Amino acid sequence: MYSFIATWPFALQAAQAAGTVLAAGGRALDAVIAGIHPVESDPAVESVGKGGFLNENGELALDAAVMDGDTLKTGAVCAVRGFEHPVDIARAVMEHTRHNILVGAGAEEFARRMGIPEAGMEALITPAAREAWQQVKTRGHDTIGAIALDENGSLAVATSTSGANGRISGRVGDSPIIGSGFYAETGVGAAAATGLGEDIMRTCCSFRCVDLMRAGLSAQAAAETVVRTAHEAIVRHGGRPDCIALVCMDAAGNTGAAANHKGFAFARAAQGLAPQVIEVTPVLDKDGENTFFDGVAGYER
Repeated sequence: MYSFIATWPFALQAAQAAGTVLAAGGRALDAVIAGIHPVESDPAVESVGKGGFLNENGELALDAAVMDGDTLKTGAVCAVRGFEHPVDIARAVMEHTRHNILVGAGAEEFARRMGIPEAGMEALITPAAREAWQQVKTRGHDTIGAIALDENGSLAVATSTSGANGRISGRVGDSPIIGSGFYAETGVGAAAATGLGEDIMRTCCSFRCVDLMRAGLSAQAAAETVVRTAHEAIVRHGGRPDCIALVCMDAAGNTGAAANHKGFAFARAAQGLAPQVIEVTPVLDKDGENTFFDGVAGYER
């Protein structure tokens, strides 16, 4: 049995592409890369790849990561400019170096040595992205995080994002950080997060989700527990949580998803299941009724 899940409705095209790979007996690693490619190339997706959000200097600097659950090997790149598919560079880091993360100019030079096609930064910046940057009115940080289980039982996860709109140049969110934005271990599970990277990083959401599945929780229970406890920890230490959401999958292909805000949805495909988008009922609502915290000492609305 194969299974695929990815964050946000725009990942429906990812589910379709990845499902084709998995249905043909392809590897989970190939499936997550194939799934992310069309999202990176779609200028209508304002938070990933071509047409993505610009930083404070009006530059498109992309982050991406991939992890092979069979080997626990990972590759990630941060602040890459001029390449349409940063997830391909991340995969090359994983497969052709002994490193986990390459950043900026070093990652770009490595990509050129690997023969990864270069598009040029201006070719990847759309008029809509430039307008949003000039007006500085659009807040966004919607990573695509994709998880696949293939027919051999192997798990893989990959992420890609342009980061938050108008972010400080050099800022890196959770998406390319192992254990925060993504994690996968074959035989246990995988998770990918989306939302405000700073909150996701300081609560290590993805690794915690996989560890809860290792401890015996279902995928859905693990996802809900992570979102709730991450939100609670930030509140307990004097913070105000922003968006935190994640998707996950256990070793059998069962999936889970949770969020602390309204509007989160994911795309899914599986053997015998056509690609579809599924809306998530938040376990709590950071902007409204946080029922999880009713009666929790020290919490104030």
